[in-house]
Amino acid sequence: MQLQQGYLGEIYGMAFFERLGRDYHFQATESQLTEIHLTESHLTESHLTESHLIESQAVFSLLFKVEQYTAKALLKQLPELASLDEALLEQVRMQAQKEVDSWLKLPWHELLAALRLWVEPYQQKYAKWADDAESNSEYGAAFRLLERHETAIYRYLQALERGDQRSALILECFLGAL
Repeated sequence: MQLQQGYLGEIYGMAFFERLGRDYHFQATESQLTEIHLTESHLTESHLTESHLIESQAVFSLLFKVEQYTAKALLKQLPELASLDEALLEQVRMQAQKEVDSWLKLPWHELLAALRLWVEPYQQKYAKWADDAESNSEYGAAFRLLERHETAIYRYLQALERGDQRSALILECFLGAL
């Protein structure tokens, strides 16, 4: 049951980051244009640069890729997950798509902080699951995969918040280990 929840979390994450990557650029641009229009004499710190928009698309694309790779790896380890009801999977995707609406208007730094805070309890939960499953050789690898996945995302978001230019290496190392 826990591994099914973890797999559904990957499905959710793919839909979430796909939409965030597609719509954050547009929404952020519209929001900034409105803000710039209202404060024409104060264009300094509120100006959204093209490099921030490119960075956001790269971030969400990489996060989507991590979710997708982890879901595929879980399916390889647990083929029974492929028999989940498609209606359930679609419900999870739609829920993720809908939740993105509340994230789209956040400024970049606030979005990163919110994502990190959102991921943190999952990282802790998956670490506990992996520790609890340590003695279970049949499912231990799948639990450890979920834990490594969530820990990599959490550390990546922390690095992004710090402005670490090499933050993508955290997720690239995770992907290379699969």
